[in-house]
Amino acid sequence: MFSGKYILSPMVRVGGLPFRLTCLDYGADLVYAEEVIAQRLLKCTKILNETLDTVDFLDEDGGVCFRTTSKESDKVIFQMGVSDPDVAAQAAQMIEPYVAGIDVNMGCPKDYSIKGNMGAALLTQPELIKKILCKLISVCSKPVTCKIRILESEEETLSLCKEIESTGVAALAVHGRTRFTRSSHPCNYDIIQKIKSIMSIPVILNGASLDINNRSDMTEMIKKTGVDSIMIARAAWYNPSIFRDPEPVSVREAVQKFMKYCIDYECPLHILKYTMGKFRGAFKDNQSSLEVTRHIETRLIYNYFGLGDYYNEVASKRTSDIQEEFQKKKRQKLGEDYKVLQAEITPTILQSFRGLIAPRQILNQWLEANGFSKPKYWTTEHNKIFTGYLQIDNDTYAMEGNFKNKKTATQAVSYAYCLKHHIELRHYKTGARTLSQSNCQCKNGG
Repeated sequence: MFSGKYILSPMVRVGGLPFRLTCLDYGADLVYAEEVIAQRLLKCTKILNETLDTVDFLDEDGGVCFRTTSKESDKVIFQMGVSDPDVAAQAAQMIEPYVAGIDVNMGCPKDYSIKGNMGAALLTQPELIKKILCKLISVCSKPVTCKIRILESEEETLSLCKEIESTGVAALAVHGRTRFTRSSHPCNYDIIQKIKSIMSIPVILNGASLDINNRSDMTEMIKKTGVDSIMIARAAWYNPSIFRDPEPVSVREAVQKFMKYCIDYECPLHILKYTMGKFRGAFKDNQSSLEVTRHIETRLIYNYFGLGDYYNEVASKRTSDIQEEFQKKKRQKLGEDYKVLQAEITPTILQSFRGLIAPRQILNQWLEANGFSKPKYWTTEHNKIFTGYLQIDNDTYAMEGNFKNKKTATQAVSYAYCLKHHIELRHYKTGARTLSQSNCQCKNGG
């Protein structure tokens, strides 16, 4: 399964479903999903999304932690960040039915991984590595692999690779840089060759993007190092059609395919914009790039790439019920129903309070003056769209809308509550007050 393969490497925020499917269309044999922390996965709720024909794992706030579809089920490898063998096993059993294999990230040098004793922090703990991998192999029917970086010394690197091989993993991916080496520095191909020479399991080369411009370069790199397969990240990010034989298509053409998948599978705006940041040649010039990536509406970005009509067509047909199902589960978790507040709230209305007391502060002061207990605020998030919640004594209220952050969502629910109960508000532009339409019956009789 891991020999003679051209593989997409896991990439945080980039390696979501739309990008993976794009790479598969252009000839990638396997695609590794972006790393998911095992503990986070265990807190997720699995949703069968009939609208998108996907399996979604939603976190506690309704955000998509992992999304997959039958189109990739025999090609996608799920990568987890983990430091506990039992947690790894639980996460693997949860996700295994929907993927082709399980991988453990042992190479990420980012602070959040190191502080969590995950990623590259595991490289100096061979006994813990063996416990995690052996536990996974004991509970998984699908192949288990891991991805590492080289260590400072050749001896330590070769010893670690043999320890990993002894666990029975199906393959080992090796990034030819240490955790401290920048991606702009050359990949250490010599150590990759030595690793391959002592291993009996497939070895996958990673870290060669600086030397890769097309599929032929990948083939030559496999021959040069003697590895079984090659895994690329940045070169695919620059142009996901790099897997295409014999040559990649234009970046703009590849981006259009990627963006159609973004429309099909409801890619969040922040992921779309982040991924577009490395697409070389997708824009006419730097100014066009700045203008497009500053858009706050996905529709405008799709328009730029000639996909506005397709976006409108898909959007008009889609009646997704994911959020409704999630909110139902959220209500069950809360153990109580909430009252949905109705109000027409636009960003302009909320921005009009700049320079004055915001709705949340106005409401807090009013509640305190009228003998209510201190209110509680929180939010839930689905695809980076936030819903604000407000609890006053035993009553819980929600304000649903297209709110882009937690602050706006809590201000919105406060504003809507004030309107409903005719609580006086001040408008920024005119300085006029919105007067109550009737006297509010205060809790203390005032």
